[in-house]
Amino acid sequence: MPTHYQSLPDVAFGHHPDHGIVAANPKQLVSSAWMLARFDFHPVPDQPTLYALADQQRDGPGRTSRAVALLREAGYQVDVDAAYDPSLASRANSTRDRAPRTDPEVAFAEHPQLGIVAATSDHSSALGGQLILEEHGWRLDPNLDIYTLPVTADRTESVQKVASATVAMQRSGLQVAVHPRLAHDAAPRRAPAPTSAERLLPGQGATPSKSRNAAALAACPARSGLRDKAPTPAAAASGASGRPVDPRIAFSRNR
Repeated sequence: MPTHYQSLPDVAFGHHPDHGIVAANPKQLVSSAWMLARFDFHPVPDQPTLYALADQQRDGPGRTSRAVALLREAGYQVDVDAAYDPSLASRANSTRDRAPRTDPEVAFAEHPQLGIVAATSDHSSALGGQLILEEHGWRLDPNLDIYTLPVTADRTESVQKVASATVAMQRSGLQVAVHPRLAHDAAPRRAPAPTSAERLLPGQGATPSKSRNAAALAACPARSGLRDKAPTPAAAASGASGRPVDPRIAFSRNR
């Protein structure tokens, strides 16, 4: 059974109300005292096991964390307050650096029989997307739980509605997912009108700006959540090329 002496750490770091950042050498090990001196910790008078960090205003917390890390690498048993623990700081930094995963509030895709359709998530933030869809002519099909356009709308008109609705949603801060082929067709319709400085001069070609096209495509990213669905025999007669996608699989909804 370990004794009280054996259960003590070799070195402990913390904050003292009078001396600021301090280190303790509870076992009064000569090697620990020598190491603390190398890290600029000096004995506190009348406190045989206590050491205070010198010049603490010069990145005191950072210097303490580095001392903790080096002592642990050297095999010392170290106790430390959370504020100076380098292992906790590295975990916090990795969490901050990791971009949060954001699911789209609205997804657009092309169905072999229904044409271009849209689906919304169950998040409360998707309510704005539902209103924008209705403003641009989509109506909710309660049986399929997706939004569809009138059967009279041809594909050109439907693609234009996708482009304008996507712009309106992104201006409202909504996340939008669009199937790659549909995004490619809608991107030129969403490109901003050229300014007077961008208009072509006589003799210039009519090739559009690559940067403007790239920005338009980037504004409407395809998400991996929209998977391809095998076309039914009726899809061949619909005249829509490419593999159709059912956007409902992008979301799970409570019926």
